[in-house]
Amino acid sequence: MESVKENEIQRTNFGFQFDYSIEDKEYSVQVVYPSKEDDYTIPYILVIPKQMKDNCVLAVEVNNLETKNKDELLNNGLLTAYNLISNLKEFDNPVLIPILPSVEGGPYYQQLSRECFSVSKDSPFYRIDLQVLNIISEVKQKISKIVTINEKIFLNGYSCSGVFAQRFALLHPKIIDTACIGGASGSIPVPITELEYPLGIADYLDITGEKFDLESYSQIKFRYYVGSLEDKRKTSERHDENGNDAPMHDMSYFDRSIPPVVGMKQRNMFGINMIERSKKQIDYMNDMGINIEQEIFEGRTHNNHNGIGVNELGDEFINRTYQQSFIQGKKL
Repeated sequence: MESVKENEIQRTNFGFQFDYSIEDKEYSVQVVYPSKEDDYTIPYILVIPKQMKDNCVLAVEVNNLETKNKDELLNNGLLTAYNLISNLKEFDNPVLIPILPSVEGGPYYQQLSRECFSVSKDSPFYRIDLQVLNIISEVKQKISKIVTINEKIFLNGYSCSGVFAQRFALLHPKIIDTACIGGASGSIPVPITELEYPLGIADYLDITGEKFDLESYSQIKFRYYVGSLEDKRKTSERHDENGNDAPMHDMSYFDRSIPPVVGMKQRNMFGINMIERSKKQIDYMNDMGINIEQEIFEGRTHNNHNGIGVNELGDEFINRTYQQSFIQGKKL
């Protein structure tokens, strides 16, 4: 978000808030910090349109930056909120941005890596996925005091936040109507017992304490988008089966996100090339009865290098996906 004058910021018992406008739309922006009584330990940003209508839909996306600097985390969360509000401006829906932590040497909270489930109950970041779930519940209760709110959410994410979205959906499918995910086609989960978390459900019961809910998962509308050139940018920090530099945005090669043996299993089952692999996975899940589609933007890359990223096409895709789910689909 653009800078807000200091005298426009109001301190509150939960953090601070300020008013913000985009063209003819006005919003109240709340930055909420947890109290000792709360069932979460991370802050969040809530943007409430002043023109919000009944039967609104809560749009959720986590911050897309990993840093130990709390100011940078907050600024990234505000930018994420601005982008999502801008993409959905015409629908006047509230937007929630849980701000996930970064801990040096700790689990990859922003991608809900498997290590997140080994965190001690004494840690403030124990079961960060459940904390986000509790925040969503709290926010829905807040909104319901103003207008009626849809029971299920619109879950959005790109790149790192897209990886979070696909894994959060795997863990908590009951609360999600639509998951709009970009730039994360190299790590699409397939809910089968031949693969372990986060790419499958072989150890789902062990790490979550619950059985996987395939029925609820199949009701989610998964809408993926990716640039056809996404696998072309390489990184010298990771290597493929032949020892060559691996694609930077193929998380199946990123040990911190996916255990190496699980990534290798995925590639053996569905293919090494991430774009072709994602097509096979989506076909496989469609045969399972899962509502999943993917749009490939030809000649586009992950980031907007030299003007050929997916940025503006991704914005259009998010807007269209929301319309098809909640307007044309008459969810409201």
